[in-house]
Amino acid sequence: MPAHRVSPSVGIIGAGPGGLALGIFLRKAGFENFTIFDREDGVGGTWRINTYPGLACDVKSHLYSYSFDLNADWSRLWSGQPEILEYFENCARRYELTQNLQLRTEIVAAHWDGAANNWQLITADGQTYRFDVVVSAVGLFTRPVMPELIEEEPFTGTLMHTARWDHSVDLTGARVAVLGTGSTAAQLVPEVAKVAKTVYSVQRSPTWVLPKPDRAYSEREKWAFRHVPFAKKIYRTRLWLRSEANISVIEHGSDKTQEFRDIALRVLEATVPDADLRAKLTPDHPLGCKRLVFATDYLQALTQPHVEVVASPARALRARSLITEDGTELGVDVVLCATGYAAADYLGQLDVVGERGTTLQHKWRDGAHAYLGMTVPDFPNFFMLYGPNTNVGSNSVIFILEAQAHYVVRALKYMRRKRKPYIAVRPSTTTAFLAKIDEWMQGTVWLTRCSNYFRAPNGRVVTQWPRSARAFWAMTRRFRPADYTFEAPASSNSGAAEAHTAANR
Repeated sequence: MPAHRVSPSVGIIGAGPGGLALGIFLRKAGFENFTIFDREDGVGGTWRINTYPGLACDVKSHLYSYSFDLNADWSRLWSGQPEILEYFENCARRYELTQNLQLRTEIVAAHWDGAANNWQLITADGQTYRFDVVVSAVGLFTRPVMPELIEEEPFTGTLMHTARWDHSVDLTGARVAVLGTGSTAAQLVPEVAKVAKTVYSVQRSPTWVLPKPDRAYSEREKWAFRHVPFAKKIYRTRLWLRSEANISVIEHGSDKTQEFRDIALRVLEATVPDADLRAKLTPDHPLGCKRLVFATDYLQALTQPHVEVVASPARALRARSLITEDGTELGVDVVLCATGYAAADYLGQLDVVGERGTTLQHKWRDGAHAYLGMTVPDFPNFFMLYGPNTNVGSNSVIFILEAQAHYVVRALKYMRRKRKPYIAVRPSTTTAFLAKIDEWMQGTVWLTRCSNYFRAPNGRVVTQWPRSARAFWAMTRRFRPADYTFEAPASSNSGAAEAHTAANR
């Protein structure tokens, strides 16, 4: 950012809930020179990309919304994907972000230019854009993971990941295998079972299922949300406080964990009368070490006569069948992969090159890390939303995204006020913060022997925030200049791309 320029230009990668919140806060703070890029044809992020049947949020709607834009018209306690997408689209319009959106534009690389003190963003089709500051708001759930299936014969049916749903595929009367037992499968299986001839729920391991007593809001409730002063705010605050009260569910062996486990077992026993099926659906891992599943009718769907739970993971495909690890052959027309995302591989789809040709991929070779989940040494003028260790174990990620977006704006306001063209987090700041993260992580259920998407290959938990949402807010509500340096190093390499090339030969 040249010294004569009052406000930095900002490039934001991703038009999901985080990117939109940041855009709204930037405009409110008087920053007009910002662009929000997204590879899709509209805003909403994961709520635009994912459109599979049954998709809903597992956080109540009034909490899964911006604190500054409460919605009186949510139809249900837990709203479905179309309604959530509509909410974020309306926010983009209401806060006049349309002029700042650059849609159908996939950013594939970000290279720091030390000579010019700015970032070069490169698109999939080779276009380049320059910004003083770059903020990644790509989120966790953007890179679907497909299972490794051996194709013993060319599969003549349909194979698709739930994140790339093909609505032209008719499941009516089909033989369908659903791979996975997480939140996606819990929402998808009941819907598929309504139309398919046969459904195989193919599981690597069962999951703990907690009840989701969803219902529609009454007209009286919606009237109160619209017309009674502070009704929406008080209701949302109650939901927030209740979520905070459940934070001990992340502590291994806590009373809350035991309480939730007892609830899950009671629900399983009441819903699944068949002892053999119940045994297949009873997990052997501690509750909470994987993402908790909240479901309305998942267990009921698994008890239907045309639905079969297969307690052996998928291994191979033949022309019109799926083979499991134990050798069972299942005749199928469609294989639906509810197999999640590469959540621990942060920004894996982006080539990010910082000072002296340092790549983010190399920096994170032992697992992603960042100060407050937002900044990384050697990557100046670069921030992240929903970065490493910011996924809350209880409460709403929208709350965390707002806290981070406010923090980024405070940092930029400081730069504007002090006319600083450069900001980089101090290595000592990051080291001290990561030591705290590791200390707080001790005793959490995520460190138990359990396979989940929270960990890097070396075993370190890189996605989860090991404290309450309130604690994160407290740590980010003030910007501390002492945590950063505002002077570029004398050896700052203007030829970042060349150094990047040399380092990777």
